[in-house]
Amino acid sequence: MQQPDQKELFEVLEKQKKNQLQVDLIFKIVLPIVAFLLSVICANLNWQSTLGTFIILTIAFIAVGVKRLPLWHSLIVITLYCLADNYLSYGQLDLTHLRLQLGTMLVFVGMVGIGRPYVDRWLLKKQ
Repeated sequence: MQQPDQKELFEVLEKQKKNQLQVDLIFKIVLPIVAFLLSVICANLNWQSTLGTFIILTIAFIAVGVKRLPLWHSLIVITLYCLADNYLSYGQLDLTHLRLQLGTMLVFVGMVGIGRPYVDRWLLKKQ
């Protein structure tokens, strides 16, 4: 037999799970759109870079925002991608463009990864 405290705890956990699924659904729609907009802004000046940046950003956003994988995994992958993309786009490391692309991608993925628990808490308090 469940105690009243246990029943209340299970209700709160069920509500939290429901909220997290709702946030996951919203993020699955919003984050690829944000990835597309960022890839157009911060990619190097060729279509391969834009496509690659879109794919990497989408994967990183879904990994940290929906799947809740460790943030540093995505940050390492982004750093390696930006180094390779910069080298392949310019034939050498162009530090000005590398700094802009890498900085933008790291900041936005970091914001999603760090902000996800706050979104979950905010939704739980709202209801």
